[in-house]
Amino acid sequence: MDLSWNELTGEIPPEIGNLTNLTTLGISWNKLSGEIPSEIGNLVNLTNLLSYNNQHTALPSEIGNLVNLTRLYYR
Repeated sequence: MDLSWNELTGEIPPEIGNLTNLTTLGISWNKLSGEIPSEIGNLVNLTNLLSYNNQHTALPSEIGNLVNLTRLYYR
């Protein structure tokens, strides 16, 4: 799922953790703020997490649950 360049604002909802079959999450170049929810750790099939040029704070420790993650772009 690529939602980049969509001028999204606000925080990522914790319900993101329900998308357990998601393999790619692209949310770059938006205006997202706040913390990335810890529920992101439920996305065990995620291989690509692309979130740069947003206003997020630090990544949650649950990012370590993403054992299939091969590409992480974050800043």
